[in-house]
Amino acid sequence: MKKMMSGAHAAIEQIIAEGVTDILSIPGEHNLPLYDALLDYPQLRLITARTEQGLTYMSNGYSRASHTIAVPIVISGPGVTGSLSALADAYQDSVPMVMIVTQAPLNQIGKGAFHEIKDQPATIRSIVKWYKRVQCVEEITDAIHHAFLNAFENRPGPTAIEIPLDVLTQKGHAAIHSSPTPLCLKPDIYSIEKAAQLLINAKKPVIYAGRGTVISACGDELKDLAEWLEIPCFTTALAKGILPDTHYLNISWGGCKYGMIQTFLQQADVVLVVGSSLDDSDARRFSLRFPDKLIQIDITSENMNRDYNVMVALTGDAKTVLTQLLSVIKQHPKPNHLFTQNTIVHDKKKAIEEKKSTLAWQYMNAIQNAISEQTIIFSDPTWVNGWAVYFLERQFPNTFHCTRNFCGLGFSFPAALGARLAYPNSPIMAIIGDGGFLFSQAELATAVHYQLNIVTIIFNDQGFGAIKRRQINAFKRTVGVDLPSPDFVRLAEAYGAMALRLTSPDQLYEHLIKAWNYNRPVIIEIPLDNNDSGLNI
Repeated sequence: MKKMMSGAHAAIEQIIAEGVTDILSIPGEHNLPLYDALLDYPQLRLITARTEQGLTYMSNGYSRASHTIAVPIVISGPGVTGSLSALADAYQDSVPMVMIVTQAPLNQIGKGAFHEIKDQPATIRSIVKWYKRVQCVEEITDAIHHAFLNAFENRPGPTAIEIPLDVLTQKGHAAIHSSPTPLCLKPDIYSIEKAAQLLINAKKPVIYAGRGTVISACGDELKDLAEWLEIPCFTTALAKGILPDTHYLNISWGGCKYGMIQTFLQQADVVLVVGSSLDDSDARRFSLRFPDKLIQIDITSENMNRDYNVMVALTGDAKTVLTQLLSVIKQHPKPNHLFTQNTIVHDKKKAIEEKKSTLAWQYMNAIQNAISEQTIIFSDPTWVNGWAVYFLERQFPNTFHCTRNFCGLGFSFPAALGARLAYPNSPIMAIIGDGGFLFSQAELATAVHYQLNIVTIIFNDQGFGAIKRRQINAFKRTVGVDLPSPDFVRLAEAYGAMALRLTSPDQLYEHLIKAWNYNRPVIIEIPLDNNDSGLNI
């Protein structure tokens, strides 16, 4: 049933109907009607951030951790440009987001309006799944509803709705829509049976699991399949914990660079890829080789046959497809593969022994021993991120997040704040470098203001250490990468946060185990020498 209301009230009521409880924004000239309307809906929590990049990364982290949406509301022009990195990151890593973008009045667009971008729709469309500019109040609720549907359907990703200022203040008849459950795609039974036969008859099969398994929440089905067929399973960085890292069939320790996956793939006769697009960060740059008998489960056919030829493509929701596969496979006798628990355990133990003397492993081991299995970690695309991806172990899905393909610096700190909003009683930690933290340090004011007591570890190597190593490897010299950093302890204290400077893995362990006892954000700075070749792994 339609009812008369302002555009701003229509937008807020539809957002509530979609199940949203949190709004992230910064007040500005073009979103003031929305801000005023929020006062009429006390069930919503408004978080006012300090930068648009920060608030959209917070929304990104909120969604990664909870698979629900906190809506960012940004103004036209600088609000849009400030949010682009977080949206692009969400597109690359299949993170559902819905952003409300305001705009100048309709009759001013294209005439040099205040905050105007030459072509705001084209700017936003280039990095989101779906976008619409509404022209009247009656279109607002439909547009927001479709934005939520598109954010979650098929491959998840960011969407955006643009609402001009005059449409926000106008009144019209709007219908509020309930939020339906997206449909699950299922492949045809012939393809299921073909894939099942390949796996049943395989001598040395391997499972390669990506973020799609986490999105689908198919951990039980994945574990059931791996154990039934005794298949070693590798999980990518964004799938950490979907099969516990300590599980006897998990071969993920050390990642693609130092782990067992290269050897297992070389020996494999059948590989089942579940929820991974086999992109650059998780496959191509490591020159992974897959056998001709390659089975791929993915929510969209767009991720099939990009760099690797797929013999059996199973397009659909991973949980649904694995359930179908299991129903066919369990009708046959359980096979006996040569891969044994002892082989995997031995190879993992040997790999750990080879890295134990490195400071990289020691710092990650200190973190591993100090945190709980429920701690949710966000890692920035820094030098140290490789350490975390290779060496940190997680036992549950949604407990490790990083920006895997877009890799914008400054992601992990605000994203972790977003996760804290979604899970106020869970321990949340950000791992970041000095360069990355300076991209997003303004949100420390947000963290203190709202008492978002996450723990942030800043590995400070006085510059862009990861890029410095690439320069040395490629050109044997460096430029523009050695940069002085501020005193992060004093900086954090100036914001009102708790701050420590620690210089060893033992100190890190000692202080990290009690860091969440404070009722304010904690910053831990760890100085590193980026000329120390011993930190290279």
